[in-house]
Amino acid sequence: MFGSFQKLLDTVKLSLKLRSQRHELISSNIANVDTPGYRRKDIPFEKIMQSYLEKERFLKTTHPKHFIKRERTLKDLIQSFDTQTLGTPNNVSLEEEMTSLMENQLLYESTLQALSKELERLKEIITEGGR
Repeated sequence: MFGSFQKLLDTVKLSLKLRSQRHELISSNIANVDTPGYRRKDIPFEKIMQSYLEKERFLKTTHPKHFIKRERTLKDLIQSFDTQTLGTPNNVSLEEEMTSLMENQLLYESTLQALSKELERLKEIITEGGR
């Protein structure tokens, strides 16, 4: 039980950090909407999350001479995909960026709500289990 709950917490933590970083990038895009030569930036959220969730597929080491699996940090994951600079210079559309910002904010809030529901469920399990 605790192992799966810890994995849930780690996944939610990564998701919230990525959403927060994406929010900063989108805000930067909006701030530079009129900057000549500025190219919009974004983080491939889905690809990074997929890469993080697939980390369990690594082989386990059974011998001291095996290569040791190194835990990937958020910085490692983002660098592996690199922050995407998209399109041609000065390609920021205020409408698209505002839409992306709102979508990102809604997904951030829904992640928090899902975590809250999971914690409520865990609390109920603990309190009902004692009866």
